[in-house]
Amino acid sequence: MTTPLLEVIRANYPAATITYITGTWSKTIAEHHPAVDKVIDCGSIGIPGRYSLKDYLKLARQVRRQRYDLAFVLDRSPMLTLLPWLAGVPRRVGPDSLGRGFSLTDRVVVSADRSHLQHQAEIYLDLARAIGLRIDHPRMLFVPTEQERQSIYKSDYTKVAVFTGGGSNPGMQLTAKRWPIERYRELTRRIVTELGMQVLLIGGESDQELNQGLIDGLLDVPSEMVVNLAGKTSFGETAAQIEVCRLFIGNDSSPMHLAAAVGTPVIAIFGPTSPEEYGPYPVDDSQHIALWRHPTGQPCFFLGKMQPCEHCTCMTSVTVADVWQALLRLIPDAQQRAEVQS
Repeated sequence: MTTPLLEVIRANYPAATITYITGTWSKTIAEHHPAVDKVIDCGSIGIPGRYSLKDYLKLARQVRRQRYDLAFVLDRSPMLTLLPWLAGVPRRVGPDSLGRGFSLTDRVVVSADRSHLQHQAEIYLDLARAIGLRIDHPRMLFVPTEQERQSIYKSDYTKVAVFTGGGSNPGMQLTAKRWPIERYRELTRRIVTELGMQVLLIGGESDQELNQGLIDGLLDVPSEMVVNLAGKTSFGETAAQIEVCRLFIGNDSSPMHLAAAVGTPVIAIFGPTSPEEYGPYPVDDSQHIALWRHPTGQPCFFLGKMQPCEHCTCMTSVTVADVWQALLRLIPDAQQRAEVQS
């Protein structure tokens, strides 16, 4: 969700050297963006409890040696907003959430009101707006390498990518964001039997068992029509795989954003989080559909924390029929394919 800002920075500073400092777990995003000249891997710095003061100060010294003119701080942690000040960067632009941006020269207030939600990508773009940069409809972007594109699973079928996992991030587990596996199984059955499309189940190693559980319940579906790719591809290879799919269907997750970033239409299923904050970007793009049926209309997950929940029905409120209708909207010839199959 920071990649639209990268596009804006490059457009406004075409001759600048742009360095992206990020943790090991997400550096591949920066490595696959054409606006980035250099990536600094800061390891686990940024994950609470997983880095030492020594490592933190070492990073500050490393940044200081580069003599940067401007820093966009995209994290709201006071430790990370303080880092470019320690590194001697003269201008420091970042979000000021709950007063934590005290060390910034340009502080952009972030709303703490759940009734006035703003997309995370727009919060980052507000940093550019605050210092007068031109913004011209930027988009999320991830560019797979040619080697990654050559490595993808190939078949003659039209493909749909499905991601059943999500909610597992460094320092946080929020598996409540997952739509029930039984519903993914029924949806997969319909995609195969009614549309004749092949379903590719993507994910990391931790998603293998979940995907296999979906497959084990599809005894009436030809085995070659549902392929479990979890744990078999790198992040870049996953991007290349999604890029050739007709559609992506999944929970609020990094693969969902990855699909939007490679230009594949997205159906995103939301529950405790809100698509107004975390949906496929841009949120008003007719290429993507976010389904959210929260009973209160306000997210349980807000400002990085899970609020007490008395309902716990947000994920089950999205039905297979809801997703199917969204699919028919994003694949205009799906109804015709269904008639041919029948």
